[in-house]
Amino acid sequence: MYKVLLIEDDLNLGTTLRGALEERRFSVKYLSGGAHVMKELAEFEPDIVLLDVNLNEELDGFAISRKIREVSSVPLLFTTSRDENTDFDQAFSIPNTDYVRKPYRLAEVLKRIEKLVVNESNSEKFEIGTCMFYPAQHKLVIRKEEIYLNNYASEVLSVLCKNKDNFVKRPVIIETVWKTKDVRTKEGSLNNIMSQLRKYFEDEKGVVIESRIKLGVRLKID
Repeated sequence: MYKVLLIEDDLNLGTTLRGALEERRFSVKYLSGGAHVMKELAEFEPDIVLLDVNLNEELDGFAISRKIREVSSVPLLFTTSRDENTDFDQAFSIPNTDYVRKPYRLAEVLKRIEKLVVNESNSEKFEIGTCMFYPAQHKLVIRKEEIYLNNYASEVLSVLCKNKDNFVKRPVIIETVWKTKDVRTKEGSLNNIMSQLRKYFEDEKGVVIESRIKLGVRLKID
């Protein structure tokens, strides 16, 4: 049974949605505001959070989601009646999220919940020394600290993990990550990402990101 934390300040809509989810055997914790979200997140331990963007409070849904991301990578499904590109961009700038506009069909919400929860439970992961890397969430866990990588850094690390202990030529990495044949324009970006990743793993014994001019780059794990 999946657990859903539902935050919706429209009581009619929230009650209706809770009932529909419970009929489908979801366990639902319903909050009409965001004041106790962090408490319920810790105690209820939901598999997904449904979060209204337009809460009639000091903090809107996006602000609450950023607080959630400080402690958890739980999937987030934003719901809103607003139809602004800035909202859409803001929602998808947060890792492991989806977005549905009101008025929505229940079937659509259920499909999006299923997609997020299933992707979370079945997502690819890599063990890097004592660290764990979750490409789908762009998340790197180092000594219980969750670090969120940007798209490009996550893609570079994914390429290295999939080719662990083997060199990958730099043009191949750039073409794969940046989707360009003009590799020279992205050499600096790749170098910056490599430096960033090396700092993350600098205290990990046996983990080395090695670069050689003719061979390329490899992630070596002893």
